Amino acid sequence: MSRSRVPLKRILGLAGLALLGWILYLGIEFYDETVETRWSLEALRNPYLAAEQFLDRSEIGVVEVESLVNLKSLTGVSTLFISDANQVVSPHQLKQLQHWLEQGGHVIYTANAVAHEDDLLLTEYRVEVDWPDQNEDEEEKTLSESFREYNRQLEEGKTREEIAQSLARDTSLTIVDFGDDGGQLEAAFSNRRILLHPYIEGTDTDAHEKRPRSWAYSEYGVHLMQFDVGDGQLTLISDPTVWASYRIDDHDHAFLLWKLSAAGSSFAILRPVLQDSLWQLTVEHASELLIAAALLIAVWIWHLAYRFGRMVPRDLSRTRALGEHFSSISHYLWHRKHGRYLVQPLRQRVLRRASLALGEFSRADHERQMELLAERCDRTVDSVAKAMRETDFSEAGFVQTVKLLKHIEQSL
Repeated sequence: MSRSRVPLKRILGLAGLALLGWILYLGIEFYDETVETRWSLEALRNPYLAAEQFLDRSEIGVVEVESLVNLKSLTGVSTLFISDANQVVSPHQLKQLQHWLEQGGHVIYTANAVAHEDDLLLTEYRVEVDWPDQNEDEEEKTLSESFREYNRQLEEGKTREEIAQSLARDTSLTIVDFGDDGGQLEAAFSNRRILLHPYIEGTDTDAHEKRPRSWAYSEYGVHLMQFDVGDGQLTLISDPTVWASYRIDDHDHAFLLWKLSAAGSSFAILRPVLQDSLWQLTVEHASELLIAAALLIAVWIWHLAYRFGRMVPRDLSRTRALGEHFSSISHYLWHRKHGRYLVQPLRQRVLRRASLALGEFSRADHERQMELLAERCDRTVDSVAKAMRETDFSEAGFVQTVKLLKHIEQSL
């Protein structure tokens, strides 16, 4: 075989391999698949996690607060979103929040409480909440129930768009007009709650009362209302779930949140925080304590457990007789100066037989009882009383006391 044919075979082999690869490539079908996963634990515990991530990617810092007590510590925060209603419950909190607004802060406040009369902020601005289309037998779904409903529909194979439409079936679009700067936005607030104000209703007769600067409404009523407070701004909304993780991507909800928070560089969210259980906190921060407790329990079980090994039979020849046992106990009590325990059973037998033999004995007092016993056994009252109460014995006194008690018992 000549050398010129070897490269030719290699070229033909490579060409064949390339042709085979091209045929296999043409037979492969490429497609994109989106897998819908369930909510993470962090998302279940924080319903506004998607909103926080959206604002963070929009270069707006987000912090979380648990109550209005920490309002003074929010340095550098320009917008405060209060997602839970009825947070202003004391005059001090109202004054503190008013001062923060007058200094140029912006508060987005949820006004969806049933007992809105207890909310001092709503009362201050004469805002009320109404439920025009809510039946008496129906209750608004909580956020956790909405999450469970979302996961259930995901498991049934529905798409996110279909789920969003089913969750928003009780909403109508609210047009929010920002004028020439932002145009008009659409938000699907729940139609089960609307906001009322005398100025909007046309019943305002006091020109000095606080009036809303702007408001947005749907066919059911007003869902968003804004007030100027000093250099700041107060925004009241009827439905905070438009910015929840499962609804923030609907309509213009995310853009609306950005417009309301774009005036500053920092955004704070006040929401109920689900606290970890004591077990979770211990596992996370004190695992050494659990290990020590487990070792202590193991040592305690080992200490109480039966010993292993060959069983040794009991040697019965080394046990003592019953009489020897009683004698040993008696000597032990006598040497420990506990002679009263030795004569106590005898005294009890005397009292028991006297109660049966002498009818007056059980009803008489102690002195009369001693007199009755002395008359029956022909002894002096003092000697009988001493025998019944003596506790400090000498050897001779112990013998005399026992003899006297036996004599009294026999006399009865």
